[in-house]
Amino acid sequence: MDAKLWRLRRELPAGVAPWKALAEACGLDPRLARLAWLRGVDRPEALAWRLDPAWSRSTDPHLLPGVDAAVARIRRALAARERIVVYGDYDVDGVTATALLVRTLEKLGAEASFFIPNRFSDGYGLHLDCIQELKASRDPGLLISVDCGVRSVEEVRASAELGLDWVITDHHALGPELPPACAVVHPHLDGYANPHLAGVGVAFKLAQALLGAVPQPEGADAAFLDGLLKLVAIGTVSDMMPLVEENALLVRRGLDALAQRNGPGLAALLRAAKKEGALGAQDIAFGLGPRLNAVGRMGGAEDAVRLLLTRDADEATTLMVRVEALNAERRATQQALTRQMPPPGDEPFDLILEPTAHKGVIGIVAGHRMRASGRPAGVCTVVDGVAHCSLRAPEGYDLGALLALAQPFTLGGGGHKVAAGLSFEAARFPFVRSALQRGAAEQAVGRELPPLLLDGDPSELAADGSLARLEPFGQGFAPVLARLEGVIEKSVVFSADHWRLGLSGVKGSVTWFAGEGRPAQPRPGDRLCLAATPQDSDRWGRSWLVDAALAEAAP
Repeated sequence: MDAKLWRLRRELPAGVAPWKALAEACGLDPRLARLAWLRGVDRPEALAWRLDPAWSRSTDPHLLPGVDAAVARIRRALAARERIVVYGDYDVDGVTATALLVRTLEKLGAEASFFIPNRFSDGYGLHLDCIQELKASRDPGLLISVDCGVRSVEEVRASAELGLDWVITDHHALGPELPPACAVVHPHLDGYANPHLAGVGVAFKLAQALLGAVPQPEGADAAFLDGLLKLVAIGTVSDMMPLVEENALLVRRGLDALAQRNGPGLAALLRAAKKEGALGAQDIAFGLGPRLNAVGRMGGAEDAVRLLLTRDADEATTLMVRVEALNAERRATQQALTRQMPPPGDEPFDLILEPTAHKGVIGIVAGHRMRASGRPAGVCTVVDGVAHCSLRAPEGYDLGALLALAQPFTLGGGGHKVAAGLSFEAARFPFVRSALQRGAAEQAVGRELPPLLLDGDPSELAADGSLARLEPFGQGFAPVLARLEGVIEKSVVFSADHWRLGLSGVKGSVTWFAGEGRPAQPRPGDRLCLAATPQDSDRWGRSWLVDAALAEAAP
């Protein structure tokens, strides 16, 4: 086992603690202010999104490019009683965005339904055969995309010939041309103030504008929108969007709302994930999100949307049983694929072609390989001679630029800087791999394999439960990671191959899940140095979840 090098997130200057002013201005425990400062927060205003997530801080939805045109077209559809279909995506961002917009349209009295393409038979985004089937079976007057569509120029153009109008809402990378829709709502257009919106965040802004709850909601509108923010929190965290500025506000309000009364579907999801009381963003990332994602990974994602929309407790129970079964199948499939692959090497881009890999789990496995190597990674499967790949990259890389280098050899692709997908003829794998590796090597110039970034020892963290004041933790505002050191006093195996340890001088149990890079089971008397995340519970107090074994001294 290789122990990882580590350092503090930010170099501490000599003299007065630089977070003291932050603590005084925000009324914070100095240890909380220190954690915020370590994450690059120097001004009280930058923390206000978390500490005081008032509606007045949020951006007026009419400032989002395309919203006014979208609202005008949707209101025409409402007045004319046109059928409206929400066309979503099969990941958590798309599923939550679909449910959010359907719920909003229903509130406005629309005849609304939804459609989610199948990952295996349809693939990502808008497809003309799916659109033709919707025209024949539902005859909508208007289709609204969520979390997809901004690159579907030809599909939107062909839809017009069928007499179908589109409103496109998306947040993925823009192409050279916008689709000829009635409106294109996108946070990367025209220098919008919050380019980090997830697909569900874009849908939320459209919903707020449709309700006329601007520049900020009040009364019943505010309560309804806080309910929608539960979905925004789940989708934004699961899509790994930066939890900074307005995104932090939206997710924080959503987390607070999830701790209150929930509808049957969300209540069933929380019970299955064994979450109760106040939630953090990591409860979504590792509890709620993977369950919803499993539905689209293992088949069609419609049941995930139905779970979020249902108002019937019995239906919620039935749907949740299906979701749990699919999640168990997803875990087994993912573990089997991981076992059959070689460990990451030292290539600048770790790209693996496994023709039999299950398409639904290649993104998860690519993410695990990326985290293990600290470099970009991708896993490809093959369907009818075409390779379909999921790519992941650490912060600091740009997958969009890498995809551009591989474009001469690819059939399609797109996504974000740190998560993307592409397809190409399988026979061209060596050319695609060479292009990605060349580009990744150029992006890595001057970039050493980063050490783990830590927040210090347990004594430097705030007391049990108080970390929640800084939520949400996640992309762009890293979860707390402490350095634990001590002698093992207790070592117990549970759930097949996980460990629960007791360390001298460390309050609370330490859990170490099975995974790559773990040593043989430690024995009482062994000394360990670990990076671990605090887990705070109202019922059980503070425990710890191991991230990695550490070298005993910082470099």
